[in-house]
Amino acid sequence: MAQHDIGALADLEENRPLKVMAGETAILVIRRGSEVTALAHACPHFGLPLSKGHLDGDRLICAFHHACFDVSSGRQTQPPGHGDLRRYAVEHRDGHVFVEVPEAADPHPAPAHVRRGKEARRVVIAGTGAAADACALTLREEGFEGSISMISPEGQPPYDRTLLSKGVLASSELPRHLTLTPPEALAERDIDLVEGRVAAIDAAAKEIRTETGATHGYDALLIATGGTANLLDLPGADLGGLHHLRSRQQAEILTRAAGEAKRVVVVGGGFTGLEAALSFAKRGLEVTVVLREETPLAKIIGEEIGRAIRAEHEAKGVRFVTGANVAGFEGEGRVSAVRLENGERLQANLVLLAIGVRPATAIEGLSPDEDGGLRTGPDLAVEGLDGVWAAGDVARVPTPWGRVRIEHWRVARQHGARAARAMLGKPASEIDVPFFWTALGRQYRYLGHAEGWDEIRIDGDPTADFTARYLKDGRVMALLGAGRDLEIARAHAEMIRAAGPLSG
Repeated sequence: MAQHDIGALADLEENRPLKVMAGETAILVIRRGSEVTALAHACPHFGLPLSKGHLDGDRLICAFHHACFDVSSGRQTQPPGHGDLRRYAVEHRDGHVFVEVPEAADPHPAPAHVRRGKEARRVVIAGTGAAADACALTLREEGFEGSISMISPEGQPPYDRTLLSKGVLASSELPRHLTLTPPEALAERDIDLVEGRVAAIDAAAKEIRTETGATHGYDALLIATGGTANLLDLPGADLGGLHHLRSRQQAEILTRAAGEAKRVVVVGGGFTGLEAALSFAKRGLEVTVVLREETPLAKIIGEEIGRAIRAEHEAKGVRFVTGANVAGFEGEGRVSAVRLENGERLQANLVLLAIGVRPATAIEGLSPDEDGGLRTGPDLAVEGLDGVWAAGDVARVPTPWGRVRIEHWRVARQHGARAARAMLGKPASEIDVPFFWTALGRQYRYLGHAEGWDEIRIDGDPTADFTARYLKDGRVMALLGAGRDLEIARAHAEMIRAAGPLSG
């Protein structure tokens, strides 16, 4: 086991995460007075440098995707990624700091967990997305020894859907990070993966039934079924060459089709549609985005920033047709054109319908809201259904930002962990601050939640580095930034301390 001199204590800047080399190993060093903590330097999510993050007391927030860590223990406290930070032994001699780095030591040890024991309690999780995965892992890590069954409509282990519109479409290959928890890791935790789709819930009998008629009893049930793609009921909607992008299988089919296509029309200008448009353009395809509105994302982030994002896409060769409604699709067996209501025809041999999703809650025994969401309490327990929780896209949750339903991947993982602890009667330690990122012409970070605003204050230039603050009733409900990662991470820490939106 090698011990490395990483320099004089006096030369280490205080209260700031620093990257230091211990031999050939990059480590993260935090000095507070004479005390030095040494941890793994790479974030377990995508291996990005934690020395770029924001330190707030014992909390370290990754500046890129906002995974949070307790530096006193190395424990990961908020997603994304799943793995703690290894702590390295530190010694002081003659004014210098020495760090001991074991050979072949995993920098991200998996959190300690239990396996199934004699406990009779049964947890059934409907779905295998981000929320479902986080719930199952958290249950075991919090000491639950009963049975855990994940009902998977695809028969697939949990995977990261956010990569489908980026890594899969852009490269035509499945990225190595796509699978969240592989089958062997599920088996090590005695988490059963059951192929099926939940069709009905009998809350009185505490039983679910799948579409094939199989039944599963439960003591606690999590509805984490995600969303289903919205459809267009228009002439030609049954033609070949029309695609949605919600599943791994759909992504694989779509990326193969893109390899044979020349002209692509993307219907819809949300984050997924715009990410996909850029991915297609990177592969040399002619890409047209059809929008009902004049500016993409204007209702979510505002006109000025929406125009800047449109310009970024146009610089990559993406064409926009705005203020347009699709009237139908033309072709002989396969799509050859998209017809608009104004009579314009857009040539296409591949069409991606990216017009949003609806919560997958068309399940007997549920009483969703008009938009398909399930109303829950702060602990994600579904109102009116004893022993049932909801998480992810389907959950409408009371939060400091109001009662909201947020379709973000990181929020889904936060929900899954929160629901697991609630099932075990354990309170949440702090609020879950919403956060997401998107890879468009550049990386954007969005913190908080704003469904409307009175004012947008922009610091900087939306075509360059900037931060936008979305104010409602004098409070900063959300921030959006590009090139200001540390500033957004700092605001995240402030929202945790404020337990919600910030004062304006």
